Amino acid sequence: MKRKVFNYYTLALILKSLYESCMKAWEQQENGEKVTACGMSDEDIEELCEDYLPNLMNPMMSKEEVQRKLGVSEATLNRMVKRGDIPNGQQDVGGHVRWWKKWDILPFIRNKHKK
Repeated sequence: MKRKVFNYYTLALILKSLYESCMKAWEQQENGEKVTACGMSDEDIEELCEDYLPNLMNPMMSKEEVQRKLGVSEATLNRMVKRGDIPNGQQDVGGHVRWWKKWDILPFIRNKHKK
């Protein structure tokens, strides 16, 4: 049986450690000291808060987000789905909005940007 290395407990420990380091760094910053408690720059923190954390908290991407990330029109996106280049998204109940799970579509976005 393969044992998982990462799980919710591991994540909780990592986040707790990050919290404690960030609070110590904030105290150092407030006291006018050099920040040594946390290994992140202001730019790293901004990138984390603007890009990574919001993406982790919301696992879905709308059709418009997918189009923007891939740099394609709606017609091209529909052709890509029809050809099987990308998986088909899930339709809303009314059928007006299509959603993709980020982990299903991100590999295609990364491959598009490598070209």
